[in-house]
Amino acid sequence: MRPGCEQLQLGRVGDTVRLGAATARVIETPGHTRGQINFFFPGGPILLSGDTLFSLGCGRLIEGTAGEMFSSLSKLAALPDDTLVCCGHEYTESNAKFALSVDPDNKALLARAEEAHQQRAAGHPTIPSRLGEEKRANPFLLAKDAAALADVRGKKDRF
Repeated sequence: MRPGCEQLQLGRVGDTVRLGAATARVIETPGHTRGQINFFFPGGPILLSGDTLFSLGCGRLIEGTAGEMFSSLSKLAALPDDTLVCCGHEYTESNAKFALSVDPDNKALLARAEEAHQQRAAGHPTIPSRLGEEKRANPFLLAKDAAALADVRGKKDRF
């Protein structure tokens, strides 16, 4: 390791980890996979959500259950609305098409879908997004319980 560089250790759930001068809290987020974790940097605030939460979507249930994903998304939804959500993939436009198929009258979703379309048409990324926007437009964060999330996830898997 070069002098002045710190080694990043992933840590355990509930731990804090340092990356340079920044400190993150480790959040357990099973659902996509059983061992999925996210990092929340309150000083940003920034969330590194990997494949748990996407812009207008969430990860497939590869190893986890709808109940686990619902619990994980609930943990993330409790973070501040101004949190930047840095997810693992640029899926916003395709997620928007699906989201509109299950929630066509959601004004926040309609606005976010149009914004994403314009961003991609201009060659710009749609991520990161803001957690507050996701809470208003993302059909997975809008699910009232694990059964509703399972229903939406099933529809997305067949979309």
